[in-house]
Amino acid sequence: MEEALDARLRALATRVRRLRRDRDLSQADLADRAGVSRSVIAELERSRLAQGSPRPTRNITLDTLFRLAEAMGVHPAELLDDRDQ
Repeated sequence: MEEALDARLRALATRVRRLRRDRDLSQADLADRAGVSRSVIAELERSRLAQGSPRPTRNITLDTLFRLAEAMGVHPAELLDDRDQ
C-alpha cells in the first residue's frame, strides 16, 4: 500500500511541475500565487523523483492542493487524476 501511495504522490508532483512549467511559472511564482512557501513547492516536486526516493517530510494538505489548483487555473481533480499514468 505504501508503494501505491508513493506512486500517487510522484504522479501528483509530476503533474504540478508540468502544469507550472506549462504556465511559465517559477516555483516562487506559483508559491506566491498559491499563498504557500516556495519550499512547499520544491519539496512536492522533489517527490516526483525515481521510485525509492525519500518521501516529503510532510504530506500535502487539501488546502494546499486547492490553492495550487486555483493558482494554476485548474480543477483540483486534475492534479489528482492518475488515469494518464
